[in-house]
Amino acid sequence: MNSSVIKLIERNADKELKAYFDNMSKEQPLDYQEEKVLLEHFLPSAVESYIKYFRFSEKAEILFIEKAPSVMRLNYINHYGLRPATQKYIIEKNLVEAIKDFSRMRHLEDVDHLLDKGSDEAVRIYLSNNRLEQDEQILKVLHRKNRTLFKEYVNKYVISDTLKEMIFAEKDYEGFKAIVFKFYRQFRTKSRKVQDFKTLMESKFAAEAIPSDLQIKILQSPDRDFVMLLLQTCPLSKEAQDVLWKYHYDAEWLKFHVEHLYCMGGYRFTPENETKLFKALASKNLDDCLTQFRHQDDISFVKYAGIEAVKKYIKSFWLTDEAQVALIQRGEGSLLKEFISRFSPEHGMCWQAEVELVKLGAWDVIKEYISFHSMCWEALSAIKENKPELAEEYYSKHPY
Repeated sequence: MNSSVIKLIERNADKELKAYFDNMSKEQPLDYQEEKVLLEHFLPSAVESYIKYFRFSEKAEILFIEKAPSVMRLNYINHYGLRPATQKYIIEKNLVEAIKDFSRMRHLEDVDHLLDKGSDEAVRIYLSNNRLEQDEQILKVLHRKNRTLFKEYVNKYVISDTLKEMIFAEKDYEGFKAIVFKFYRQFRTKSRKVQDFKTLMESKFAAEAIPSDLQIKILQSPDRDFVMLLLQTCPLSKEAQDVLWKYHYDAEWLKFHVEHLYCMGGYRFTPENETKLFKALASKNLDDCLTQFRHQDDISFVKYAGIEAVKKYIKSFWLTDEAQVALIQRGEGSLLKEFISRFSPEHGMCWQAEVELVKLGAWDVIKEYISFHSMCWEALSAIKENKPELAEEYYSKHPY
């Protein structure tokens, strides 16, 4: 033990200590007793000067991690990491602030120790910055008493198809539900921007979907709850659609699937299976289901559903602003006329739809519309530029 450095530490001589450490040989760090005295007194400038050049020994590193402020701890972890024994220590002692600092910079050498021994908070902190590499480790998260940890993990990271199979095999309803509803939320969001279902399902997010083989296993199983989750949240592959007829699915199940997903993001059954679908629905007087409920995604519906179905739908349900624009962009004359008939002098279409109608150049439809309703400034300006005579007719009906 070097008595001179101990005296400097005990005198809190931080400037002298800094100079001492700066002049030390990099091959001659303090021994453990000297480290211990340094850390017990813990002069921040002296400790910071020391760790610029030297890593603490195993025992001293644990003392340092317990006492160091977060900024100093982060700098140390960034430079040296933590020894395996220190990693286990912060997990077993539940030093959540140290775990938070470590997880921001490094990966645990023994993640299983965290999953087996760590607190829920420690696991949550670590997984917020680090994904697990093995499906068996993710299963450990699934099997913890705190089920929200798995849901949080699913919402942040992609779950492999193998693990989806394992969760279904375990009949873990809540775990499977977390996976399919994450996909469903993303599917709904992305389907508003992508018009082609094939393109949508070839994008990166498609890895979140339930694979065709697993869809088939679920539809062939007697697990009602899993079947409902699948039909409620996941577009079916062609092979999975075939199972619906092979296993004689009741029309009520088909209606359930249609109500939740059909036409969303351009999703449709194959032509052959769509014919079977409508025949099955008609056999129970359910073939009108495409128009008898408010679609959760009315944008996709007005883009892709049949003309007559859309006409019937807009007679019963008021379209969202986005769906009004989508309907006009479809450009089908008879559908536009039916759409215009829904409005009155007191209630017109949204201004974005009016602008889109003018862009389309549907002058006959516009003429009918302005016979009883005014138009927004943007739409009217475009009419003046492209159809002056119609603008004159407009002002004869709506002078201001």
